[in-house]
Amino acid sequence: MIEVLLVEDDPFTREMMMTTLRSMGYHAAMASNGRQAVEFLQNEKAEVILMDVAMPVMNGIEATRQIKKEGIDSIVIMLTAFGDEKAMEEAAEAGADDYLTKPVEMHALKARIELAKKARTFHVARSKLLIENKMLIGVKEEEINACIEENYSLSAELLYRLSLAAEFRDDDTYEHTRRVGRNAAMIAQYIGKDAEYIYLLTQAAPLHDIGKIGISDTILLKPGSLDNDEFETMKTHTIIGKKILNGSQTKILQLAESIAYSHHERWDGSGYPQGLQGESIPLEGRIVCIADSMDAMFSKRPYKGKMPPEKVKEELQKNRGLQFDPTMVDAVLEHWEEIADMYHAEAGG
Repeated sequence: MIEVLLVEDDPFTREMMMTTLRSMGYHAAMASNGRQAVEFLQNEKAEVILMDVAMPVMNGIEATRQIKKEGIDSIVIMLTAFGDEKAMEEAAEAGADDYLTKPVEMHALKARIELAKKARTFHVARSKLLIENKMLIGVKEEEINACIEENYSLSAELLYRLSLAAEFRDDDTYEHTRRVGRNAAMIAQYIGKDAEYIYLLTQAAPLHDIGKIGISDTILLKPGSLDNDEFETMKTHTIIGKKILNGSQTKILQLAESIAYSHHERWDGSGYPQGLQGESIPLEGRIVCIADSMDAMFSKRPYKGKMPPEKVKEELQKNRGLQFDPTMVDAVLEHWEEIADMYHAEAGG
């Protein structure tokens, strides 16, 4: 089995990417169009497919549809032009699992391939478990429990790695996603939510910015303020995030979809993407809005330094009833010493 199959019609791009993949240590193969890829996969397995969209003979959308129809268990990462939302939608409908925008940023490539390999491992294990469930007569209870526990652990790790996909470009420590999940759980506890909701929120909140994988580094890592056009592009990460997470049957990903779409809404109605106001904003969106903003203020970013605790507290008070749900702000400020001490300890102070 090969690790990566690159499907790209442009000879220069194909050779350049193959050289990069091999330098990363991957066992890789290549095809120059979709038909070649389908024929290759009928005789050889690949963990991950990097599939260009626009190709002669058979394009990437058609090839992906054929691959999924034949039950091939490879994870397909579609290579789309920046801003081509129509191609992204068509790719998703054809069964693509993820996408990267072209030109491909090579430093991002390895992280996305590793995430895709984990996803494939999860799906293969899940399918195997479903088949084996039909043959469980006579199997010891502890063996069944071990299978279930392994599948649960794999699911949890996959969610964690998925949450990192959006953050590894602008968070050198990869800790922002974890802290947002923790902050959200704390706020939910402060306002009296039950244990199940707090657990689901802990798992879902780190996926709030998953849509950033569709935003160019030119914008995401720009030092200083974004211009109007750049900000409008940045705002689309909420819509991209919703599209990525849409349609799941699991409670965690359903909650994550709501969060990804609503965590930039503002209490006063001036947020995006829908301009919702007050309690019309989903509760989880209101919680993650303050959990995310609080961590961003406490953290160093490409465009700013860390804020001291007194300044963070002042910003929360200033935006009470404007950006943030007043109830959330009051709950946070009631436990402010605990929160400030926690961030101080994490900073090594």
